[in-house]
Amino acid sequence: MKPSDIKILPNHFDTYIKKVEDVELFDALEKYGKKYLLAERDKFIQLGDKVYAPGKWTVKDIIQHIIDAERIFSYRALTFARNDQTLLPGFEEDDYATAANGIKRELNELLDEFYTVRESTMKLFKSFSPEVLMREGKGPLGNISVGSLGFTIVGHAIHHMGVLKERYYGLV
Repeated sequence: MKPSDIKILPNHFDTYIKKVEDVELFDALEKYGKKYLLAERDKFIQLGDKVYAPGKWTVKDIIQHIIDAERIFSYRALTFARNDQTLLPGFEEDDYATAANGIKRELNELLDEFYTVRESTMKLFKSFSPEVLMREGKGPLGNISVGSLGFTIVGHAIHHMGVLKERYYGLV
């Protein structure tokens, strides 16, 4: 499945999906996985706990957020893949960030956790048939397919890396 195979782009998540080039889902998950963040590790270290404005997240908070969101989106994909039509709740990212307290964690620990979560996500999505990837469920913002959630995971990470490059990298 490629982003161009998605018939109807889900509200809000379309911005993430549109950030992913038109490649197979597994290729996108791999490309924007471990090597993608590892390539930026030195810049993350240089940034430390700097923020571009008061009240904004640190690099570690952002990585923690990417991890949390990937887990949530993967759970939604699993739910819909199993034909569970339960209406799933949204999540308040700022509340999660505060509770997660990513700033107090070690960068390498967060990166290792991201790699582990991404590996798990890849195994989950590789277990889905093409028919399952097209299956839909009702998310907090409307219907979304299992495959769309996979591309949302990828595009969400791309989005936050773009924010880091645009707003944070000039701080070092």
